[in-house]
Amino acid sequence: MKIWKNSLLPLALTTLLSACSLFDDNSLPNGSAPGAGTWKVSYFFDKSDETNYYSGYTFEFGDNGQLTATNGSQVYSGSWSTGFDDSKNKFLINFNGSHPSALEELEEDWLIIEQSSDFIHFKHTSGGNGDTDVLQFSKD
Repeated sequence: MKIWKNSLLPLALTTLLSACSLFDDNSLPNGSAPGAGTWKVSYFFDKSDETNYYSGYTFEFGDNGQLTATNGSQVYSGSWSTGFDDSKNKFLINFNGSHPSALEELEEDWLIIEQSSDFIHFKHTSGGNGDTDVLQFSKD
């Protein structure tokens, strides 16, 4: 029994380490960050159309991986990064500290569907229940 337990540890560590180091280059597949300027959520679907939750927000993606979401006088800082996971290009969004639940909904590893200088389309499929969320940003 002891030998069996010891043989699982290297496998578990290898799996964990390979999953953690994928998001580190802060560029989209074509080698560029999301364009400078302000962006808005033009579509968000999570079991239903929830785009209206983002009507007052603007987003700025810095070349250095910094992300700022502004809603009126409220400013929320975070980060973005890209990487290759599950044989697919992904985009990861994180916000720092306390922030509204609307921004928490965006904190995922998004599959990059389409990217241009004024439009980005993401998709995320939940590992738990298989639901698919859709997020689209457009240049403001």
